[in-house]
Amino acid sequence: MRRKTICYFIASLGLAGSCWIYLSFEPNRHFQGSELPILSTPNVQSTSLNQSNQPDANIVVDPASTSTGIQEKQEEKQQEKHASFNVLILGTDAIGDEDSRSDVIIVAHVMPNEKKVAIVSIPRDSRVLVESVGYTKINHAHIVGELRGGNKEGTQLVLQTVSTFLNIPINYYIKTNFKGFINIIDEIGGIDIEIPEDIYLGESSLLLHQGTQHIDGLTTLSLVRERHSLQDGDFGRQIHQSQVLKEVAVKLLQPNQLPKLPKLLTLAKKDISDTNFSDGDLISLAWLLKGVKTSDFSYIQIPGQSSLEMDPLVKSTVWYWIPDMLKVKEISEEFLQSE
Repeated sequence: MRRKTICYFIASLGLAGSCWIYLSFEPNRHFQGSELPILSTPNVQSTSLNQSNQPDANIVVDPASTSTGIQEKQEEKQQEKHASFNVLILGTDAIGDEDSRSDVIIVAHVMPNEKKVAIVSIPRDSRVLVESVGYTKINHAHIVGELRGGNKEGTQLVLQTVSTFLNIPINYYIKTNFKGFINIIDEIGGIDIEIPEDIYLGESSLLLHQGTQHIDGLTTLSLVRERHSLQDGDFGRQIHQSQVLKEVAVKLLQPNQLPKLPKLLTLAKKDISDTNFSDGDLISLAWLLKGVKTSDFSYIQIPGQSSLEMDPLVKSTVWYWIPDMLKVKEISEEFLQSE
């Protein structure tokens, strides 16, 4: 009788433990609107569009002009849309502890109910509004913030810049430098990626041949940084960045990889230079996306046109990508604000 009681007790503990795990980490329960952090919301923009549908370069937004009422509405809207959230993914060009620009800027819109992810890639040379600076390249935001107040301020200024540019709240962010990027790829045993045409990677003096190639962390890093030898330049590089992101997610979250997940999360967090994801968040995210396929990802680039414009930071004329703000608005509403 005592043995049976002990067995029931152990079984009850097991059931209770399973229920606790389900209630704590099941994605649709874990990522609820009331629990989602809101790291940044769009500031009121004094931006006006001229006849060419581009922002007025002479307008500089005063941070003090931010409307609390509009921010509160954004937060209420985010709480209502508790089924989805936005993640800012930053890859900085730092090798060590030096000040750095954001070389990779991606917003991932995660939809737990549909198990799908929309990826919006922002060109590093996009001319956007940076608070107290004016219109400059978006990859300048990180280093401007770092020079003001270190790593935390660098992250925050990019969060605010992207949030205002896309008119969305940002809930989470992941920032990694080049060293961390290499280690993460190597830890999962490299990735397979489809190369549409021969690519010469100048950084590593390596030629990647057309077809499916298995590449390690260092080669992957060279691939996502290469743009000079690509026919589409930075847009070709953005496509490669998106492919790599999808392939890493697909391989990392295959069923045979799940038993390794605790170790992989520990190593990933060690190599990720900064994030507000908790361990519980990462477990739920992995649960959410387990068995994900590349077809579950959609990829969007920011449309626009190239132009030479005066830059307020370097005090000279530089090459910009000028976003088409009407189309940016459409992209934001369709892909980053959906349920």
